[in-house]
Amino acid sequence: MKKCLFIIVLGLLQVVCYSQTDTKAKHNIGEQIFLPALEIGYVHNISDILSGGLILKTSIEYRLRNNNDVFFRLNYDTYDAEYRLQNLNGLTNIVNGTVLFSDLLLGGGYRFGETKYRYFLMLQPGIKFYNYPQATQSASDINIRQESRNVLTSRFTFGFEYYLNEKSAFSIDLFQNQVWVKKDFWNEQGSGIGLSIGFTTALL
Repeated sequence: MKKCLFIIVLGLLQVVCYSQTDTKAKHNIGEQIFLPALEIGYVHNISDILSGGLILKTSIEYRLRNNNDVFFRLNYDTYDAEYRLQNLNGLTNIVNGTVLFSDLLLGGGYRFGETKYRYFLMLQPGIKFYNYPQATQSASDINIRQESRNVLTSRFTFGFEYYLNEKSAFSIDLFQNQVWVKKDFWNEQGSGIGLSIGFTTALL
């Protein structure tokens, strides 16, 4: 996962560098990179298997024209949830536990507004990493082990921002997560909704 994150960050930085080849560029590149953005919130999973949980969001964002128009954002977010599984591998009746999800998302959006009040729309596809319990039988004993897995996911976000100045802002995000494969915790429902609040500032 760390190797994948490194490759994505490297590719994003290459895009940034190529877009700044004009030495007469009006803005310093550091003014167009916002890092790190930190947000905390809550996710409600629309599922009978998963509960809701707190989410911690971290991101790096590149803006093509400072604080307006098109932007690209890389997120690495973590949140936990309690689960309740029935008839696991045909060996157990009910299994309860807690799972930690890690979402790696990369996408783009568009920011509206010129004043200190602005809003944006954003779509990010990515990968969700997690552990899933597996039941195995040995003689008369049943053992539960955790297996590392991942699944394709996406997030749509509507965000509202209040700017203290051109380089820093508070934000409130409403977002919807979607898992696109029916498996593991998402055999019936693969969506969730959430809200987060945070703060972001320019690199320079």
